[in-house]
Amino acid sequence: MTAATDIDVTSPREVRTVAAVAAIGWIREVVLDCPEPWALARFWAGLLGGTPVEWYPGWVTLEPPPHGQRLSFQASSAPQPRDTRRVHFDILVGDLAAAHDRVVAAGAVMTAERVSPRPGPAGEPIGWRVYRDPAGHAFCLVAR
Repeated sequence: MTAATDIDVTSPREVRTVAAVAAIGWIREVVLDCPEPWALARFWAGLLGGTPVEWYPGWVTLEPPPHGQRLSFQASSAPQPRDTRRVHFDILVGDLAAAHDRVVAAGAVMTAERVSPRPGPAGEPIGWRVYRDPAGHAFCLVAR
């Protein structure tokens, strides 16, 4: 390794060194798109613990017990084949424009821009952008 920021990545077949890069944010929660957010939140609460809380219509979050992961359920009426489900990550970022530039440069494609129906602590609008990674998986960058 050449620098203190290098990380050893070891697998049974190969050893390689990857330079660490400053993160643009962190995963706030995993979001499951579904037709009935309350029903799915209650199901997962029965398995994992926690309390379902409606942040705004169509968005229910399972607030976790200590050491648990936050899990949210977003209303979606888009038809889904029986054997497919949609999951995406919400990534909190301090600078939405700078994070956008980095993910697009890395190969992501922006598909939508939105504003949360729930305002921030000072009443300000909270924006987010929807992307697809190079393999087509959805994720959102959310201004914190």
